[in-house]
Formats: sequence, structure tokens, C-alpha cells
Amino acid sequence: MSCNNSINIFLLGLVSGMTSDIRGSSIDQQQLMTFAYAFSVTIMVAFGIISNIFSIDTLKQREVRSSTVGLYLIVYSCCSIFGLIMVECRLIRMLNSFSYTASFIICNVVSGLASIITRICLWMNGFIAIQRSLQSFEANRLINKIRSRSFAITHIFIVIISIFSMHIHELIYRVSVSDPLLKGNYICQIKYPSSLLIMNTIFSFVHLFVPLSLNIFANCLVLTLISRRRATLHQTSHWNQWMRHFHRHRHLFLAPTLAMVSHSIRITLYKLILFLRFAFYLN
Repeated sequence: MSCNNSINIFLLGLVSGMTSDIRGSSIDQQQLMTFAYAFSVTIMVAFGIISNIFSIDTLKQREVRSSTVGLYLIVYSCCSIFGLIMVECRLIRMLNSFSYTASFIICNVVSGLASIITRICLWMNGFIAIQRSLQSFEANRLINKIRSRSFAITHIFIVIISIFSMHIHELIYRVSVSDPLLKGNYICQIKYPSSLLIMNTIFSFVHLFVPLSLNIFANCLVLTLISRRRATLHQTSHWNQWMRHFHRHRHLFLAPTLAMVSHSIRITLYKLILFLRFAFYLN
């Protein structure tokens, strides 16, 4: 089985999963399955890149890019394009044989950058939600500072540098080793020492749950502001108005909530797999 694994954690990437599925099929079907997987991923990547290019073309208008939300959206779209290109580059792993240099580039450079860019997109998404919610508030000194263009540019650079810094250990401990099932091929492993495993788990938690929580918090801010105005206008309870608008716009909370729940389930399954795996070896 070809998968991205570690002596401490168990990871299964998209390309690794497809490669394992292809190798598990009959020899007659392997070529067809390889084409089907590569074609489907390429089509999805192409549509994603085209849609992001159109988004950037729209966002580069002076009226849009002058706003802080526009700046965050431009960075988000650019990172999305690079991330999709990284996904396409990782399809090279589906080849039956490739050199160690190619494996090193895919493992240490492409996969590492893909992880970094994905998390930059998550953070940009959270900040976009916050900036949009702040547009609904009355202007004051603090709000104006946060919504200023200079603050947004500085903030974006700080976030990008911080995320790169928090992934240095991942780039260092990625290694390419010989595939035990396919001679002439290599698989990517992340061999964290025990001291870094806890830190990596914390970073993974922060990079997912904090941006998603920002989305939920931003939605709550907007609902609170709307409910307060409606309650004052109609002389009704603020809580009743808030619940009414929550039921009307509950779909805004669905995506971040499901993402957090699914990630929690995935972490639990990984821990269970590790426990069963080592219990099997001990027995």
C-alpha cells in the first residue's frame, strides 16, 4: 500500500489513496483507472483555476481592490490557484516509476507547499468573514483601523510568514523512501520525533478550528447587529429576533460546523487506527 505515513501519525493523501486503489485492481484495469483518476482530477483542477482567474479579474478592479475585503479575496484566489497547481503536480506520484529527485521535489517541496497554501486559504477565508461583518458596524477609531488598507496588507504578510514558520518542521522531516511494494518507486513519509508530534497536532488544530471559528463568530456578529436593529424598530425582544434570523440564515453555520466535526472524527479515526495497528504488532 502506498501512503503518506509516519512512525508517529498516519496520513493518507488523495493521490496516495488513488494509487493504492489502482494497484489493488487487476493489471488489465490499472491503465484505465489511472486515466480515469488523472482525467477527473485534472478537470476539477482546471475548473477551479479558471474560476479563480475570473475572480481575480473581477477583484482587480480599483473599487474592489481598494477595500480590505477585496485584498483578502485576491490573496485567497491567488493561493487557491497555486494550491490547485500543487494538486495537479502530485499526480506524478501515480506513475509506476520515477526518479528520487522527482520524488524529493513532490514530497518535500510540492506537498509541503500544498499544505502551507491550503492553510493560508483557510485563514484568509476566516478573515474575509470578519472583514465583511465589520462593514456592518458603525465606524469608530478601532473599526476604521482594522478596516484600513495598510492594516490589511500588514496583517496578510504577518499571517503568511507565521504559517510558513509553523510548517518549517514539516518541510524538514519529510523524507522519500523506497516503496517496498514497487521497485524503482518512492513513497513520502513524515517522520516526526515524539517532541514535535504534540506541537504538530496543536498547529493542525489551530490552523483549522480557529479560521472556522472566525467564520462562525463573524456570522454571529452580523446576526447580532441585524437583530438589534430589528428589535429596536419593531419593539420586540432581541433574542427572538436573533433566533428568527438564525433559522433563516442557518446555512451560513453549516459549512464551518461540518468541517470541524469531520476533522474531529478524522483525528479520532487516526488515533484508533494507530492504537489498533500497534496493538496488532505487540500481539
